[in-house]
Amino acid sequence: MARADLPPLKSHSADFERLFGYSVGFFGVWVAHLGRHMGLLERLAGNPMSITELVSAAKLHPRAVEAWCSAAIAYGLVSKKKGKMRLKPRMKAMLLDRKNPDYLGGQFSYLALRSLEYGAFEGLFKSGKTREMSSSLGAIEQATDWDHYAFLTAVRREKNLRQLLSKGCRLLDVGCGTGSLLAKMHSEYEKSSFVGIDPSGKAVARARGIAKVKPIKIIKQAAESMTFEDEFDLVYLGESLYAARDKERVVSNCRRALKNGGTIAIVEGLLPESNLQSDGNRLIMGMQLDFALQGYRFMTEREVAKLLIKFSRVRFEDLGGSVYLVTAGK
Repeated sequence: MARADLPPLKSHSADFERLFGYSVGFFGVWVAHLGRHMGLLERLAGNPMSITELVSAAKLHPRAVEAWCSAAIAYGLVSKKKGKMRLKPRMKAMLLDRKNPDYLGGQFSYLALRSLEYGAFEGLFKSGKTREMSSSLGAIEQATDWDHYAFLTAVRREKNLRQLLSKGCRLLDVGCGTGSLLAKMHSEYEKSSFVGIDPSGKAVARARGIAKVKPIKIIKQAAESMTFEDEFDLVYLGESLYAARDKERVVSNCRRALKNGGTIAIVEGLLPESNLQSDGNRLIMGMQLDFALQGYRFMTEREVAKLLIKFSRVRFEDLGGSVYLVTAGK
């Protein structure tokens, strides 16, 4: 039978197109991550280059760079004109500019790095075995960069917090990780003093490396065991409360650490209670699997409000992508 005699292919259903898009998106995540991690996107943001020039400038294997370039063009991450590739300003903002509200590069890198450990899902489903994140601290840093700048932007909008930090106050970062938020905070609010605690020895070691050149105190300690009392004007928990084994105790310790009139600020991804299939909510619903593998789970707005029952003026602000800033006063 000749090709012309074949019946026309039926158009695919909307469900097929959606599911097919998920597989395309998976490779898009890796194309974006590799472009960032190997410095290819950054080089193309500076000057348009041919593939040969990019290989020479990056000092990478030609075959790998050629394959990446083809994929990056196909996915629309870079454009090509007259043999030269370039990264358009809008793509630069989304993939490289950590301060931009549309920044997605860190999220892509987090997903790519985390996927290296997803072979452990079989153990989770068969026996409930969980696995702490071990791929690298870089995955966490990539994911939380957006949170940090979203929080800093919210602080600039919030008059009381902005004035408090500008005049000089004491801030405690509970679950400070590698100290990257504290470094950002110190650069913007030099009159304030900062303390960070984290139970991870590896994270604390990196945070202390940052603190060597900044007046930031880093302590290796779990939030459940901290004993600060009436010492801080602001206590911050950024994507750390969900990981606490005893959330009530952590919140109680944070309240004790605050001075009267002090503020607790929590940045967390919160589970939606409706409209589960919107893009932002679909992401966090999917990430529940990632959290389940680590032995954690997202909370709902109602659960966080219950934890803050002894605080006053509890306020939820949607920062986008199902991430919320929750503030409350002592």
